[in-house]
Amino acid sequence: MVARKSDSDRPPVEALDATPAMEAIQGTLSRFLDVANVNRVYGEPIREDEVTIIPTAEVIAGLGFGMGFGAGSGPVEGEEKQHSDDAAVASGSGGGGGGAGKSFSRPVAVVVVSQGNVYVEPVVDITKVALATITAAGFMMATLLGFLSPQRMLKQLKGE
Repeated sequence: MVARKSDSDRPPVEALDATPAMEAIQGTLSRFLDVANVNRVYGEPIREDEVTIIPTAEVIAGLGFGMGFGAGSGPVEGEEKQHSDDAAVASGSGGGGGGAGKSFSRPVAVVVVSQGNVYVEPVVDITKVALATITAAGFMMATLLGFLSPQRMLKQLKGE
């Protein structure tokens, strides 16, 4: 039987100090949030004669992290006991953490200011439109085939 630990056997509170980890997280968050500021969304205005063009972008950002700290103690193997009721006890503590983040931006529109009028011209990504069309057509075709052949669908559901 292992002897119960007293408060004096526990690691000092200083051993579980999370300050360095919290400082690292705060620094990472501040740099990460800098990605989503207004200067990233609206580009520098471009002036040509009486026309001003302002590029705009969509900014997507994601971040995840985790950390943990712990302390524990247990019997020390191989040490001789001084008394039959005493057990040699060792203690330790540690912690760790990790995280990742990703940011992505793409142009979405151009704001045109000309002769006192303001126009917003969207940027059309033809590749994205084509992929969405192909995906939608695939789902529609699969649904249509399911309606046209209900016996086949029943067989598949039954596992035949």
